[in-house]
Amino acid sequence: MSLFLCAAMLSVVAAVASAPASALARYPDSSDSGAQTRTFRLPETPGAPLVPNADNYATRASTPGPLLLFLPATGAVPAEYREFLDTAASSGYHVLGLDYRNLGRSVTETCKADATCYTAIQQNRFDGSHPSRFSNVNKANSVLGRLQAALRYLINHDKAGDWGRYLSGSQIRWDQIVLAGHSQGGGESAYISHLHSVHGVLMFSSPVATFNGVSASWMSSPGATPAARMYGFVNSGDLYVRRIIGSWTKLDLTGDAPPTSASIPTGSHALVSTLAVGNGEQSHFMSVADSTPQNALGSPVYQPVWTWMLRQVR
Repeated sequence: MSLFLCAAMLSVVAAVASAPASALARYPDSSDSGAQTRTFRLPETPGAPLVPNADNYATRASTPGPLLLFLPATGAVPAEYREFLDTAASSGYHVLGLDYRNLGRSVTETCKADATCYTAIQQNRFDGSHPSRFSNVNKANSVLGRLQAALRYLINHDKAGDWGRYLSGSQIRWDQIVLAGHSQGGGESAYISHLHSVHGVLMFSSPVATFNGVSASWMSSPGATPAARMYGFVNSGDLYVRRIIGSWTKLDLTGDAPPTSASIPTGSHALVSTLAVGNGEQSHFMSVADSTPQNALGSPVYQPVWTWMLRQVR
């Protein structure tokens, strides 16, 4: 991980670690039907620690829409994406920013030109199956296990939110879910959408799953979610921009046309911002995180892009 990302993420982790226990349930419980936003940590069972176990972030529209499930970048936590998550709620989504096993080296740094490595890591992190030398995540720590646990928590603690509509028994209703993620989280979202037909996919600075023309092996066959329901956004200064656009091409996001480029791009499945926001590392991080520059009105400069993307899959 870069020094820039480490510094930004460690400041958040430190703030979370030093917060008093009461801060982990700072919002009203289910007895308050007006409860709209809450942060919470998943309960652990003896012998099955959750690592990491930072706050998850849930917010919702007044009327249930699709669930936007957001996965942060390597080492990042949901608290670093509140501007985007709140924008999604304002756009009519129930929103869950999920903490998951995203520690250590990123997938792209681990795999590079090893096509099967990407698939092995992303499969294991998704559901805890097929542990390998690349990744050994158990079911409780997997994205699927944590998503099921988070929905059960929200069903019990925010009854007015109707979070149960995203489950059928214990099974996830993937057709009611829009997957979104940043960097590694966007790559994981794309992988999950390859396995399940989801309502939509929003990928920010991702997937970084192509290296010197070699892409993740799962991209070699059609996925369950068509490209028509997938959107990607990256800054042209991103240090991984060529690898990301290579992955978009593999996923058929670009079709027969090149990505749409503009300072604040809209109107395409593949969006590239030409706005100068910093060096390659900063450009990679600022596409969706709260560190995104603000405009003269104090709003995130990329909020119009986010809103447009969210509306396409609403």
